[in-house]
Amino acid sequence: MLRNMEAEQQRRAQESERHKEAEAKRMNLKVQQLAKEQRQCRKALQQAYCELNRRIAEHKCERRHVGKAELTLQAIQDAEAQVDRLRQEAQKAEETLATARLELREQTQEGEEEAPGMKCQVTELHDVLMKDVGDRIRADGRWPLIIDPSGQAATFLRYQDTNYLDTVNPEHMRPERIRLALLGALRYGKPLVFDLREVDLFPVVQQQLEAVQLGLAQELLSCRLLEQDRYLSLLRPSDGPEYSPTQFQEARLGQFRLFFVTKVRWPTAEQLQVLLPVQVQLSSGL
Repeated sequence: MLRNMEAEQQRRAQESERHKEAEAKRMNLKVQQLAKEQRQCRKALQQAYCELNRRIAEHKCERRHVGKAELTLQAIQDAEAQVDRLRQEAQKAEETLATARLELREQTQEGEEEAPGMKCQVTELHDVLMKDVGDRIRADGRWPLIIDPSGQAATFLRYQDTNYLDTVNPEHMRPERIRLALLGALRYGKPLVFDLREVDLFPVVQQQLEAVQLGLAQELLSCRLLEQDRYLSLLRPSDGPEYSPTQFQEARLGQFRLFFVTKVRWPTAEQLQVLLPVQVQLSSGL
């Protein structure tokens, strides 16, 4: 009888283990499918931004003709609405994927992975980002990606002396808006901030930088834009005397910073490679 009880316990344990394995496999497949859907949403959003840029360029060409200008302006508004709709879909896909990944970790009883990069408290943001105390950012050579699901880092940066761009706002992502924000940050020696919010819009930022000037994304991310006065290629005749080449001083150029801030807990591998992750930790008292 005792032998039968032990056999039954063993059978139940094996059955439970098989059930856990099957559930983990199901969750893993679900995560893979959601990741695929997320990539599709991201691609659709990038295409929508391309269409918006095309409509804006079209409007600039036609604005001298009143009738056509009205049509192209309406096309811009339609394209902006499409961007906004797809942005919301992408955000929802990000959130759904994050939830599924959490469930998978809990199902497989995996502990939290060690967060990559630097770590700092909210109260240390000024020293770490604005002052670069210890020259850790300069020594690394990459621009920071501030990872803060709480959103406090984005709020901090928005109210500092920065040129802040909200990447979910199509108006902020217009190439001319980006060009002027970058130019102003270089001219006055201040940070340029791209707030990625809860959505992976890093590819869109790169795409819009390319719309400003071919090759700009790589030059900016690699800091080559600051070498040999390359930034002067961003100047346009309409910029006025405030942005004449003589107004760009070496000391202020040295104070230029580029920050990306995200609420996504685990950014993509590309971002973690190209940028320096800075994990923002809430103090125990918060």
